[in-house]
Amino acid sequence: MKSFNYTTVEGDRVDTLAAKFYGGNYGINIILDANPGVPITAVYPLGTILIIPVIDDSVMEDKSDLPPWKQ
Repeated sequence: MKSFNYTTVEGDRVDTLAAKFYGGNYGINIILDANPGVPITAVYPLGTILIIPVIDDSVMEDKSDLPPWKQ
């Protein structure tokens, strides 16, 4: 699977990054699954390097914008 590295900036959170890269909260699980060694925190520390998988748009079309715990 293709991916790229993203270095966090001040204020980055997993939900805002999911919206930025995947268009909604479904991307939260994608980011968390790709970064098992990164602690889940309210706000990522500045300079944290995350792996962001590249997902085909057709995969994302079937996903709702609900948080993972409501899907």
